[in-house]
Amino acid sequence: MVYLMHFPIKSLGSWFAIFLFAFLLLGCENQNPVADSKSTGYKLSKLLLDEEYWEGTSSEFQESFFDNEEFLFCKSDTQLPYSGLIKVRSRTGIVSSSSSYAMGSRDGDFFEWHENGKLKAKSQYKEGMRHGYFYIWTETGDIYSRKYYQDDLEDFGRFPDQGSIESGQSLEAIQLETWEGKGSEFYHKFAGDPKRGGSLYIRTTEEPYNGTITALDDQGKKEALLRFRNGKYHGTISKWNEDGVLWEEGEFDRGELVQYLILDGKPFNGSRIIDITDSDDTSMTKLLFGE
Repeated sequence: MVYLMHFPIKSLGSWFAIFLFAFLLLGCENQNPVADSKSTGYKLSKLLLDEEYWEGTSSEFQESFFDNEEFLFCKSDTQLPYSGLIKVRSRTGIVSSSSSYAMGSRDGDFFEWHENGKLKAKSQYKEGMRHGYFYIWTETGDIYSRKYYQDDLEDFGRFPDQGSIESGQSLEAIQLETWEGKGSEFYHKFAGDPKRGGSLYIRTTEEPYNGTITALDDQGKKEALLRFRNGKYHGTISKWNEDGVLWEEGEFDRGELVQYLILDGKPFNGSRIIDITDSDDTSMTKLLFGE
């Protein structure tokens, strides 16, 4: 004899729902987890960590981060794309730059500062693309360059001009047009030897120097006033002795000594023209500041 079990309709519906839920749950457990990105191979769980914060010197920065083969910005210790804020400090301890990343791509505001603490540059990114304002300022706060991007495309009509970059000079050349400093600082900024007929160059850009240099001795006293055009002495060149007395002064034209105005602390006959090639007087033909 077959016994039939009678269940209310509502009970059957409840049991069916429970059975269906259990079946789906067991089925999901047997499925493979969601595949990682084929392009990166990084697990999503590791990339969705809380944003980090890093701060250190420029040398520590070079050791702590790198760009991988997929051009993602990664931490050296984990080899994973970095998300978070980074601040780099200069040798003097002040913040020289600040940057923001999301999953290895530039995302947010980027800043740089001059050694005097003034803002040097600001740029904005979205998911690795240039998106927003891009400014560069000189050490005195003048606009060197300004641009605007939308999804990595430049909006040329945003500004009436791009700034002093339109002059064709580099930022370094504009900032060094008038420079004052000691000998040790001088050789960090400039290269070359104009004293021996050569040319003076801006060290970082290798441009011939145009401008005026006030050279200071180790005590901070004015030692020389040098004027240059295209890397050559040009105009009035002056030198002071240790007592602060104007000791030598002469006129140069594109690197050539034309006339002494003061020699050995005494006024010189300004009407006399010096021919460097024909003169037999070695004291007259020596270049200023020669050894």
